[in-house]
Amino acid sequence: MSQSPTIIYTKTDEAPALATYSFLPIIQAFAGSAGIHVELRDISLAGRI
Repeated sequence: MSQSPTIIYTKTDEAPALATYSFLPIIQAFAGSAGIHVELRDISLAGRI
């Protein structure tokens, strides 16, 4: 496999945003040590327009 795997972490724009952003660095630390890239994507309506 020539390409490292990627996890797509979805960005939220409502109440769970605090949990999303506080958990993201933990996921990045564990995934980074395993060679996995974590990509943040905005899936809100405003992000899709």
